[in-house]
Amino acid sequence: MKTAPPPKKLRRGFISYVLVLTTGVILTILMMSAYRRAASAQVVQKESQIRVDYAEKEDAVLRAIINIAPNRAIRAMKSGSNANSSVRDPLRWQNIFSEALDQANARTSISTTLKTNMGAGEGITANVGDSTLTDINSIFDAIEPEPGYMSPGVNRSLGTGFPVPLQSNATIASNDAVYPIISTEKTYGTLAQGKVLLPTDDVRFQKVNKIPYPNIRFGYCAPGQPFVAKRNWWAFSMQIGENDALLKSFARNGGSEGERDFILSIYEIPSQLAISAEAFTSLGAHADGTAWQRATIEGAIYSTRADVVSGMKLDRLSSRRGMTLGSGVKVDGKEVGENPFKPGEREKFELANNGTFQPVTMASEAGRAAFIPINRGSEFFDRFTPNNRATESNTVSPTTWNTYSSGAMQCAMRLDINGVVSATNPQPTRMSFSYTNSTGTRVPIDWPLEFTGYSNLSGMKAGFAAMSTGTYTFNEPVDLIYGVGGKWAVKYGVTGTATLNEDYFGGDPNPQSTSANLLYYRPQSPWEVKMLHGTRYCVAVYPKRIKRMLAHLGGSTTTPENNPSLVVNVDYTQANLVAPSFPAKSTDYGVLLYECDDLTSFKNGFSLVTNMRLYIGDDFNQVSMAAPTGSNLPAPFFPPCSLFAPEKRYGTDQDPFEVKITGQLGHLGGDTGKGGAQVHLLDLKNGNEEETARDRINVNLKPITHPCELPPISMMNWLVVIEERRKEFYSSN
Repeated sequence: MKTAPPPKKLRRGFISYVLVLTTGVILTILMMSAYRRAASAQVVQKESQIRVDYAEKEDAVLRAIINIAPNRAIRAMKSGSNANSSVRDPLRWQNIFSEALDQANARTSISTTLKTNMGAGEGITANVGDSTLTDINSIFDAIEPEPGYMSPGVNRSLGTGFPVPLQSNATIASNDAVYPIISTEKTYGTLAQGKVLLPTDDVRFQKVNKIPYPNIRFGYCAPGQPFVAKRNWWAFSMQIGENDALLKSFARNGGSEGERDFILSIYEIPSQLAISAEAFTSLGAHADGTAWQRATIEGAIYSTRADVVSGMKLDRLSSRRGMTLGSGVKVDGKEVGENPFKPGEREKFELANNGTFQPVTMASEAGRAAFIPINRGSEFFDRFTPNNRATESNTVSPTTWNTYSSGAMQCAMRLDINGVVSATNPQPTRMSFSYTNSTGTRVPIDWPLEFTGYSNLSGMKAGFAAMSTGTYTFNEPVDLIYGVGGKWAVKYGVTGTATLNEDYFGGDPNPQSTSANLLYYRPQSPWEVKMLHGTRYCVAVYPKRIKRMLAHLGGSTTTPENNPSLVVNVDYTQANLVAPSFPAKSTDYGVLLYECDDLTSFKNGFSLVTNMRLYIGDDFNQVSMAAPTGSNLPAPFFPPCSLFAPEKRYGTDQDPFEVKITGQLGHLGGDTGKGGAQVHLLDLKNGNEEETARDRINVNLKPITHPCELPPISMMNWLVVIEERRKEFYSSN
């Protein structure tokens, strides 16, 4: 039998323990290195995520501060805001910051509601950035080494990198570090001299001045462009991570951005654009669809919402709640397309135009900014609304809200209808008037419109003659009151020589009296009651007569300079009087404006505010004057004027052939952003309630560029901005 050969003899092997151990060590080291690198990467990723988390939280907090701070500033101006600590405490910066943390949801990386909606209500969040953030004073503080939460820009300069300071009294400066104070008593003074564009030793440029517009994407003006405003500001530091001990060490080791300085600004901006409309405004077309024919618009336009018709050409356009642009609309000479807010469009525009901001903007595009028109609606025109009638006291700010925001409340002169014949006969019989004397005190006067049976003529006379006969010469028109014992004969607008006897007045007004008749006179009244079209009782106002009347009542020191504004209201708190309606009813009173072509006696300008329909019966402000000293404004210069009324009509007894408007147009209709009718600013009506022919409307609108061009009464806007102070300005602290 055949057998298999014996197996081949193999060599004996061996194991090198050194090699095995070396290889093992190397592999272990490689594994540990990979683990360490993975752990290090995880730490980097964790820190990056925390950094992003905190950056997003801080940005949300800053946006919340922008929303809260102006609201608290307004509440600090309202009556009762300083009544007690429970009312006052929510206005403190400390509580503003705390509420900002709440609004920003900064205490958690994900809200409970969102977790529940995602079905993860029982989930565990491992984000170490989640915190109660209760230690507010470690998160927010004033600019070091100053104690507190906020460093106000009042009465001292904080150094490089901070805005120009304002000045005020010590009480406001102290309160401004605790509350956001907006007040007319904060002004530009010696600390701002040479740092703003107009000299602050001139009282005309202390309440507002020319300052640069901030570098933001909301184009009320171009960034850096000088505009008329006042900048209130406060500085603070913020680092959310400072609240927690674990995160403090992370921050100290460079794990976050560290403490950062911010400047919160509230710019007070009097309306100064060619068009400033707090309404849904149609630009470029009338209500019937016809295009504007003779309209020249220079500078920027602001509207809450805007509908710009095709082919319109504008310099700059801004809104708060959106806009629609027709085809071929050009802004600043460039077509911006029908949707300039489409993602990427703004960036493409800036690349194509050397980084220039797109001149079509919305407030929401500006980042940390908000634009707030101070619009009281109908309360702007009317002193007798419940809010405006209420006494304002115990306010944190020395400037009260009604005085600040209502044009009617700001007027130096007040004229009210406060008496009528009866409930069935609305003919006015009495008005009240008040003016401001040279010491700033308001002086009230009863102003009867009929004198028979009216014995109280106090304040209506500057001089009288205690004789029944005599001849007098009046070089300027006067009103004469003749009689005794409460019965009077009246003659209005008398000039030249008048023989003051019974025959001159049509007989003895009080033949039963044995006393001699007396004569009282006054300069021709700047107002009277007239009938319009035989149906509507109106108060006729004659501005050119006001100067003589003021001198008659208050002496040589009572002038249009300290009485540059007049409000005409219906005092519907009195019996048989009702508030005017909007639109006006046929039974409502109106205001007629006459003798208003030459307003140069009002060196600082003239403003009229009324809650009635206003009829402009004469040429208005057509006589120029020398420009204010030091203003360098070009000729011709006209006194700055403003007219505020719910409705305006052009013409009274006769309709004007043409309506020509130069200056600015505005609207206070308001806009909810939820539809509603459009406002057509150039749809004008004449005194007969008919539409003015489109080809007879000629407007030349341009912005205000200097404080001397501001009228006595203006609409106010706030621009709220938070900017980070550049790090090159930080101190070693």
